[in-house]
Amino acid sequence: MVRIKNARWFIFLLDYFKDVYLKTTRTNEQLKQQLLQFIPFLLASSLTGLAAFLYSNLFELAEELSASIYEANPAYLFLLTPLCFLASWWLVKKTAPFAKGSGIPQVMASLDLAKPRRSKLISHFLSLRIIIVKVISSLFKVLGGGVLGREGPTIQIASSIFYVVEKRLPAWWLHVSQKNMLIAGAASGLAAAFNTPLGGIIFAIEELSQFHIKYYKSPLFIAVIISGLVAQGLGGSYLYLGTPRLDVSGFEVFLAVIVVSVLCGYFGSKMCYVMRRTMNFFRTFSNQKWEVGIILLSAILMATAIFFLGTDVMGSGKQIMTRTLFTEDKTVAIYLPFARMAGLITSFSFGGAGGIFAPSLSAGAAFGALTAQVFDLAGGNADLLILVGMAGFLTSVTRTPFTSAIIIFEMTDRHSIIFMLLIGSIIANVISSLVEEKSFYDHLRDDYLAEIK
Repeated sequence: MVRIKNARWFIFLLDYFKDVYLKTTRTNEQLKQQLLQFIPFLLASSLTGLAAFLYSNLFELAEELSASIYEANPAYLFLLTPLCFLASWWLVKKTAPFAKGSGIPQVMASLDLAKPRRSKLISHFLSLRIIIVKVISSLFKVLGGGVLGREGPTIQIASSIFYVVEKRLPAWWLHVSQKNMLIAGAASGLAAAFNTPLGGIIFAIEELSQFHIKYYKSPLFIAVIISGLVAQGLGGSYLYLGTPRLDVSGFEVFLAVIVVSVLCGYFGSKMCYVMRRTMNFFRTFSNQKWEVGIILLSAILMATAIFFLGTDVMGSGKQIMTRTLFTEDKTVAIYLPFARMAGLITSFSFGGAGGIFAPSLSAGAAFGALTAQVFDLAGGNADLLILVGMAGFLTSVTRTPFTSAIIIFEMTDRHSIIFMLLIGSIIANVISSLVEEKSFYDHLRDDYLAEIK
């Protein structure tokens, strides 16, 4: 009997340790798979944070150099601007045609192509060559005084980094979803460019995603967090704009919020319509001499505007936002928002690289400041209108009201006005949709997809 009991105990122990071994093996295998899934996102997002930091510093340096040339002698721009616009256009046209413009429509087109039979076409929009050309071309244009931003280009750069990392994985590597990589790349690029992690996540959900978030939420969060940490580690923690003094008092403030939202929704959508028509007109010229002539003409017009109107009509426009938000001088010339829009149309429509996020924010800030002047609002009330104008104008361009509101909230760390920002963004979105059904980015994505068919 003793032997039988001992045998049973022995068998029980064998089964127990076998079960533990199998569970441990399965756990280790799951950990191995999770690690193999995690490493590409870790590598790509770290590189994105580094690239965003370096690009932002180069962009700011080019803006400062352009401003210093203007201060030395504004007439120099009549030579510098045409040369820089021409160099920006030529570099894109000859080396990487789809490095032109913002970069967000190219990422949207890449997501549409992320299918087994069409994924090879993504290399038209995302690659190492795109990164290099995008950076150099946009730096040329901003040096020449062009109205453009770096945020859209950063998104294309980031998605290119994620795409290249995914393509370079060895054949034996665990499969990583290409669509997840592209979405995570775009979100991490926006997060690193503006230091707005929530904005990056909401942007991915609202603008880029066409399937349920549960399929990509972990890679998305990892990419945004890592790229943001790397960018902050290199450049320090910062707010893109700072913390303005805000106030919400009086019925006229709520009325002014509605007015500025309607203005930004209408004029932002109209600007995009004119910009797209101008781009389509430019495409009709097959003769390169005509293209060169139009680019030189647009550059001369841009230089003339800067010569007579000053530095407020050049570059990203961040100086307008910071001046109106953080000084007592909240007044702007009545022509300023329209000059900013005209400068963006002139800078963006004729080739070369450059984004429209920051210029849209500056145009919205100018509309907000003008509306505050009309309603005789000052101090924190004026600041509120400026921020609502920024969110509203960006919404009219992107058609992403929640992303726009969250970005402005994160830029300023003013959670108390999030509902006002959302109201302004939603009103602007409704108005812009009445003016033009599809967003500017949707139109460009369709155009780019048609070009490669």
